[in-house]
Amino acid sequence: FFLWSKMSVLVTGGLGFIGANVALQLLKKDISVIVADLDNNQNKQNKEKLLKKINKLKKNSNSITFEKLDITNLENLEKIFSSYKIDSVINLAYGIGAICEEQPLLASKINIVGTTSVFDMVVKYNIRRLVFASSETVYGEKQAVYGNRAIKEEDFTGINNHFFTYGVMKLLNEFMAEKYIKKHGCSIAYTRPSVVFGFGRQNTALNWAEDFASKPALGLPVNLPFSKNNKDNWIYVEDCAEQLVRLCLKDNLNFSCFNTGSQTVDGYELENTVKKIIPEAKLNFLKESAFTPLIDDQDDKRIRKEIDFHPRSFAEGVECLIREARESV
Repeated sequence: FFLWSKMSVLVTGGLGFIGANVALQLLKKDISVIVADLDNNQNKQNKEKLLKKINKLKKNSNSITFEKLDITNLENLEKIFSSYKIDSVINLAYGIGAICEEQPLLASKINIVGTTSVFDMVVKYNIRRLVFASSETVYGEKQAVYGNRAIKEEDFTGINNHFFTYGVMKLLNEFMAEKYIKKHGCSIAYTRPSVVFGFGRQNTALNWAEDFASKPALGLPVNLPFSKNNKDNWIYVEDCAEQLVRLCLKDNLNFSCFNTGSQTVDGYELENTVKKIIPEAKLNFLKESAFTPLIDDQDDKRIRKEIDFHPRSFAEGVECLIREARESV
């Protein structure tokens, strides 16, 4: 394998919801991590939370280094890549949520120019592997386009079926990744996460992917932006992170593109799962015609076989979320 004591994995966006979990999964495997992210108040709080979790792991704090990184700043990127012996990169630096719709120019600088700049660094510094998170939103907003079946990695829909600018930006990232693989022979892999849920998922377009269980855990009612008939495919954040880590560490990959998959549940099952743990939980759903602008189901056979990893069930993930929410008080 690799001399991990001398090499590091760079995690960009490493103080974000998925990024912090990626850093923890790497540290659990005794791999040195460079956590790079913007220097802002939110991330200062996130750094403190991450350090508390690292202390609980009883891992050597020398195994983690923090760097300030704005991926729209090429000089900043160059400095990090030239200063460390980087084996591989897990790129999670991205403008998400409202920024894509309300500040498209800034979002384009981060998500398109910034991501392509990371691809360039991978080629320039001969990085062994780059892994990044794309999104299930590349499949558009309607399950109906594909019929009543799990969607596979080869599936595709036209621009007229898209809802999120974010999803179309991810499509371009994937297209560029394939270009870099073909032109430069570099090793790049990306996942298409479904609804990633867990404690700490705030300031995104999908805050409900935490609130549905964390609010009841704290004795609060929760209003969900969909009906009980709505279906979504869900994956617990630690499992989403573990997939990225395993794709990063595996010697050879058979594919570049992977659905994260996991479990599809409707509003009825979601409510029942929460109420099994919190019988008094109050979950308020919208009328029957309200649905999330996302596909319902992903086929995840490819990634399960590739990295020999099976994510926990939705119910197990909800238990983890509720426990962490209660511990945070």
